[in-house]
Amino acid sequence: MNTNIARPRFQAIAVAALAVAVVVGFAKTYYLKFLFDAPPLTQAARLHGIIATVWIALHYTQARLIEAHRVALHKRLGIFGACVAMVLAVQAIHLAIGSVAAGRAPAGRNPLQFLSVPLGTTAMFVLFVASAVALRRKREWHKRLMLLATMTLLMPAMGRLDIQIMAPLGLPRAWLAFVVTFGFVAWAWIHDWRQRRRVHPAYLVGGIVLLVSMWGRRWIGMTDAWTPIAQWLVS
Repeated sequence: MNTNIARPRFQAIAVAALAVAVVVGFAKTYYLKFLFDAPPLTQAARLHGIIATVWIALHYTQARLIEAHRVALHKRLGIFGACVAMVLAVQAIHLAIGSVAAGRAPAGRNPLQFLSVPLGTTAMFVLFVASAVALRRKREWHKRLMLLATMTLLMPAMGRLDIQIMAPLGLPRAWLAFVVTFGFVAWAWIHDWRQRRRVHPAYLVGGIVLLVSMWGRRWIGMTDAWTPIAQWLVS
C-alpha cells in the first residue's frame, strides 16, 4: 500500500462538488447543449467555457497533489494556474462587454445595468486569486482563498439554471445563486469549526465579502452612476 497517497479530503471534495454544480448549471447552455434546443454559442462563449473548465480541473488537480504530498509539482503547476486565471479573467471581461454590446442579457434585465454582475463576479475572482497568490507561502490562507475564487463561478452557473427551485419558498430565481453559494460557504465554515474549533479568517471574512458582493453587484448596476460607466465600457 502506498502511504504517500492520502485519502481525498475537504479541498478536493469541495472542488469536485463545485465542479458538479457548475456543470449542472451550464448543462443546458454549454456542456450538454447538444441535447437541448439552445441558441448557438459565440466563439468567445465557447472559449470561455473551455478556460473555465480548465480552471476547475486544474484546481482539483492541485488539491489532489497536496494530498499526495507532491508540493514541488503543485508549485510548478501553480504558475500555469495563475496564467489560466489571468486569461480567464480577461476573457470574461471581453465576453461580458461584447454580450452587452450585442444587446444580450437575461430576460427582463437592462443589458447596461446587468453588466455590473459579470464584471463584479470577475472582480471577485481576481481578488481571491490575487490574494491567494500573494499568500502562497501561507498554506492555510492560500488554499482557502483559492476555494473562494472557484466559488465565484457559482453565480453565473446558477444564473443559467432554468428551474424554479425558489418559487415554492416565495423567492425570485435570483436567490438561487445566493442560496447555493451560501451553502458552500457555510460548508467551509462548518468544516473549519469541526477541525479547528474556529473558522479561519480567510473563510470568515472572504465568505462574507463574497456573499455581500453578490447583492452589491446587482445594486451597483441599478445606480445612476453606473450607466455612464457601462456605456463607456461598451463604446
